[in-house]
Amino acid sequence: MRKYDALVIGAGIGGLTAAALLAHSGRSVLLLEGHTEPGGCASSFQRKCPDASAYVFDVGATLFGGFQPGGAHTWVAQRLGVRFPVVPVEPAMQVWLPDRVVTRYGNAARWRSHRRQVFAEQAEQAERFWRRQEQIADIAWRFATRHPPMPPETGPDLLHMAGAVRPDTFALLPHMGRTVGHELRRIGITDRALRTFIDAQLLISAQVIADECAWLYGSVALDLARQGVFYAEGGAWSIARTLADAFIRDGGDLRYRTWVTKILVEHRRAVGVQTDHDEQFFARHIIANVTLHDIRNLLGDTAPRALRRTAERLPDGWSAFMLYLGIDEQVIPPNFCTHHQIIVDDTAPPGEGNSVFLSLNPAFDAIRAPSGQRALTVSTHTRTQAWQDARQQGRAAYVERKDAMSKRVLDTIERALPDIRKHIRFMQSGTPVTFQRYTHRDRGMVGGLGQSLEQSGFASIGIRAPRIPGLWLVGDNTFPGQSTAAVTQSGIRVWQEVLRALQRTDRRTRGNQ
Repeated sequence: MRKYDALVIGAGIGGLTAAALLAHSGRSVLLLEGHTEPGGCASSFQRKCPDASAYVFDVGATLFGGFQPGGAHTWVAQRLGVRFPVVPVEPAMQVWLPDRVVTRYGNAARWRSHRRQVFAEQAEQAERFWRRQEQIADIAWRFATRHPPMPPETGPDLLHMAGAVRPDTFALLPHMGRTVGHELRRIGITDRALRTFIDAQLLISAQVIADECAWLYGSVALDLARQGVFYAEGGAWSIARTLADAFIRDGGDLRYRTWVTKILVEHRRAVGVQTDHDEQFFARHIIANVTLHDIRNLLGDTAPRALRRTAERLPDGWSAFMLYLGIDEQVIPPNFCTHHQIIVDDTAPPGEGNSVFLSLNPAFDAIRAPSGQRALTVSTHTRTQAWQDARQQGRAAYVERKDAMSKRVLDTIERALPDIRKHIRFMQSGTPVTFQRYTHRDRGMVGGLGQSLEQSGFASIGIRAPRIPGLWLVGDNTFPGQSTAAVTQSGIRVWQEVLRALQRTDRRTRGNQ
């Protein structure tokens, strides 16, 4: 039976990145994916209409970064010799607060001018905050381009990290152990609108709000628009398809409709996997593009105690409630942005329909919807337990909860699109139960781990978190967390380490011959 150099579980963006880079490096790689399309939560799906036209909706991820010069996706594209079909979006988005609308420009000069106008109450204090945020983000971005091993897990990791340090990196040290909330209080920012805006931006980019978000990570998360927001032509799956095509071009073996049901361990080392077709595949290294909880479940009794403890201490992450809407183009105002974030009540907790994110396909991307219509993907953060409880209570309770959340989300959307209910031509919803069924992620949790002080930077989960030799973690459970750019960073990191391990083994083998 053939033994691959590496076997990758799951064709999400992190897994695809690691697999494509390894194949491009001349290694034999098997990539197993349960669906018929790559991309995982950063993919798309099609819904056909009776007249043979169709909608293309993005599954979850709709706003993309990392394609700017020096960005993670750009680095991978140059390494693989491919081009991602993306176009820049400007402005990046509009944020609808209860009493005003904030346009988040990527252009630095326009953003500085606009934020002084829209947050005039504490404009000078706000400028101190934004200048500090941008200074820290600039240093962090430069550090990231050198691909440091974060978090360092071994002695060699520390040596490699030392090689990525530059004099300006030391300027980050005083900011460790602090949250975004600490910085806001230090500067004396009390403007509720500004605080709500920052909380809303952090929720979609760091999965936590200011009082919880690590300041170093938060400074980068708040910088996404300045670095550049991009739209994937044809839908999110075009990014994943580009990576999958490169992987196959370079000799990779990609198999769809194949779910991994067990990770095989021999002599305390991961050696292969078993699938839902009762097949077994073997490799020198196993790369799991799943959550840490899912790795624990796939290992079963062979899961190390340290891995179980790590999985148990993790707080429950967010999932998402989704609405996929086909709407008449006539309901969309002129110059309507591609992305919108809407907050209803700035005194209530985020998510659960109180804050929603809208992404609309641009008019030029006509393949996303029938003529005269647009595809609108809407999401709100939601906790998983209530959905699991409703499902346990029976179909009626589950449907009732779905209908109630759909109404709440539509009510929120009406802030930006007042007549939308009259112009809906197609509607489908998705819940944490849906994500669990289609992604096999534990409890349907998506979006990665919240970047609190306890889960960010040096305290974050590393690629060796499974605690079994030959088994690596990639994706949104590893540093630096969620978003396709972040999981691409984790894919680059895993590629580097697996390639080094393979090269060391090859040298030992040749030395023993």
